[in-house]
Parts: sequence; C-alpha cells; structure tokens
Amino acid sequence: MTATDRHADPSAEPTAHPAPPGPRPGGDQMTPSQWGRLVILVALLVFLVATTGIWGLVVLLGIVGCVFLHELGHYVAAKRAGMLVTEFFLGFGPRIWSFTRGETTYGLKLIPAGAYVRIIGMSNLEEVPPADEGRAFRQAKFSSRFSTVVAGPAMNFLIAFVLIWILLAVVGAPHGSLSQQVDKKKWVIDEVFPGTGAQAAGLRKGDRVTAVDGHKVAAFDDLSPLVALGDKASRTVSVTYVRQGVTRVVPVKLHPYYAASGQGACCVGISPYFLDSKRERVNPIVAVPRSVYEMGALLNKTGGGLVHFLSASGLRGYTHQVTHAQGDRTTVTQPTATTLPNRPVAAPTADTSAGNDRLISLVGIFQIGTGAASNGASALLVLFVLVNISLGVVNMLPLLPFDGGHAMIAVYEKVQERRRHVAGRYFADIGRLMPLTYVVVAILVGIFVTTTYLDIANPLKVG
Repeated sequence: MTATDRHADPSAEPTAHPAPPGPRPGGDQMTPSQWGRLVILVALLVFLVATTGIWGLVVLLGIVGCVFLHELGHYVAAKRAGMLVTEFFLGFGPRIWSFTRGETTYGLKLIPAGAYVRIIGMSNLEEVPPADEGRAFRQAKFSSRFSTVVAGPAMNFLIAFVLIWILLAVVGAPHGSLSQQVDKKKWVIDEVFPGTGAQAAGLRKGDRVTAVDGHKVAAFDDLSPLVALGDKASRTVSVTYVRQGVTRVVPVKLHPYYAASGQGACCVGISPYFLDSKRERVNPIVAVPRSVYEMGALLNKTGGGLVHFLSASGLRGYTHQVTHAQGDRTTVTQPTATTLPNRPVAAPTADTSAGNDRLISLVGIFQIGTGAASNGASALLVLFVLVNISLGVVNMLPLLPFDGGHAMIAVYEKVQERRRHVAGRYFADIGRLMPLTYVVVAILVGIFVTTTYLDIANPLKVG
C-alpha cells in the first residue's frame, strides 16, 4: 500500500455539527410517507412471488440473510471493541421504520438488497464530534480494528461451513462430497418439462440422449451448444436417444418455455439425473473435518475463478459475453458444487461462484435459485454455500471499499507504528487512496450494470 501518514491528534480533528436527535426509544411513529413505502415494499414482494413463485421470495430472503449476517459480524465485533455503532439497517434507500436501543438505531428501509452497519470514524477523513472520538473505529487498537473488518467475511465463511456440514451430514451429497466430480457422462433424463419440444416428441424420464443432428452427446453439458437458438425464435433438430436398450430418432422443436417454477428456460426441455450422483450421508463427527476440506476446495475454486476473471483472457471473454449477449445462450442444470458458474457475483453486496465461465448478477442468482428450487432444498443450500464463500472472498480484496482494504490499512498503520517507534496512533492518509477507490467503485458499478444486462439479455436457462 502506498500512502502518506500523519500522526493524528484526536483534538486536532475538525469538530462536526451535532447530529440531529435520533428516533425515540421504542420506535418511530410512522409517517404517511413511511406507510406508503411499506405498501410499496409489500407490493414488490407480492409481485416477486406472483412472477417467480414462492421460491423467488426464498431466494431473496436467503440473499438478504447472507448480507445481514455479514453485517452482524461487523456489528458484534465493533460493539465488543467498544466502538460507537450508530445505525444497523436492513435494506437501503428511504427509511420505512426504525427504533433506537441505547446508542444504535435499528430499522428497515425500502430496497431489500442487503443490510449495512455504520461505525463512526472509519478513516481520518470522517468528521466525528470530539466527545465521540475516543470510541471511533480509527482510535481502537489494531486487534480491534482488524477483527471488526474481517468479522463480516468470517461470518460468511462460518455460514458456508455450517451449510456444508448440513449437506454432508443431514441431506447427503454424491459420494459424500461437494468437491468430488460427478461423472456427467452417466446420465438419463430426470424430468421432461411440459409445453416443450421434448414432451411433444415423446421423450420420457429414463431416456438417454446420445446425439443431436448427428453430433455425439456424451455429457449433459454437451447439449447446450447443440440446442442453442441463436437469433432464431425456434428450430427443429433430430434427437437420437436410447430407451430400454432400443435406439430411436425423433424430431424435437426447440423454443423458449417456462419451467414448473415459472422460470424462463430453453430449449430442449429436459433436466438430467446423474447416475453417479447417489447421495451419501457422512457421520456427523466425520463431517466436521470433511467440511473443512470442502471449504478449502471451494475457496480454491472461487479464488481461481476471480483470478481468471481479472486476467487478460478472462476480461476478453467477459467482454465477448456482454457484446454477444443476445446471440449466446447459457444453460445450467441444478446447482451443485461442480455445475454452478465459478465466478464472482457482480453486485455490491454479494459475490459467488459458478461452473459456466461467466459472471452472474443478483438477477442471475434469482434465475438459478428459482429454477433450481424444483430440484430440492439441497440445490439451494449449495447455491447459498457458494454465495457466502464468494461474499467472503471478494470482500477480502485488499482495496477500498472492500473489508480487505480496511484490513490492509490497519496492518499498514500497525507496521508504521512499530517501524517509527512512535507512541500513539498513526493514520494512513485515506485522501491519497481516494482516486483509486473511485476507480474501484466505478468498476464495480460497471460490472453491476453489465452483468445485470447480461443476465437479462442472455438469461441463465435452467433445464
């Protein structure tokens, strides 16, 4: 990190104007405008359920829950360190309702896209009333500052660990593992979706597709490029399949359709059952060290995906995906540790991994989550394992405004204190880092916009 330091004297900090009185203890009396915001929020949730089914609401609550628990980690660590936490809100935007307990205001805001915690004095740029300076984040000892900023990602890693343990010990996983590869060449049709070309052609559960238009189909993933529509509204292909040892050939009309969950999908209309994916439960005690191993494997995959995305080839590939979004089509099967895309989620509050080589936005998470719901709760558990791991990994990037940026500043300041043998606290001059921070924020906004466009223009198809 390159920064200019100064030895900060708390008394030299500029005096802020007194903060306006907060809400009354026991809760705000909601105003007509706040009631109107509540009605809007309820209407949005009703619309979500109407368009995506109940699983859309489950996915939303799961995402918000992951971010809420991330912020709860920061909150608990800051409180334990004696820092002044002034706000802890669920959601963003205009306030709907709030109440004050002690010195912290808690509440709900209109946009259900996560949560946030406000700790005073996060940098030398923030004005803090002199009376509160002693409890500012910047005045805390190194161990308190470091533990407070890493507590959020640590909470996400803990959630992922617990969910992995549940998958291994309670739900069961193929071969008792999330990271062991399933042989995707051993598969048959698990479900034929209604209103699709596969149903019209008479394909059934248990059939094995072996070719499309003469092109061999080994793994289920081989189907995607063979049944892509491109710019066409529909087209017909010749599908070769095996039923009870007899090989048959039928014409199948490809066109977009809606799966049972209400999720838009394309194109042949089948989902796979991998014969090598029989679930096995692990002894609950044995599942603890195995969960640690699985965490390591998934962390490695997520980190590798992030490194690949930041490489020249990764950025070229992403640019191609965005510029050719209307022509390419991506199909994913039910979420598993080996089928979801391996890239960070492009959203300011959540980041995850996936098996197809593309970034996914919050819209993409909804597409996968609602489509995967028909495959059972285990698919959603895997999805949220990956969401939490990615939240933790991306938030530990050593750049502001990520948690890792604050952690690196704390480490840098501690090193300078020891190197210069000066009593008291040194503060990195955050002002020198702001141009880089603005660039990082601009990149995040760009990724958020482009991945949202990508997931709308080229939806992640399920089935």
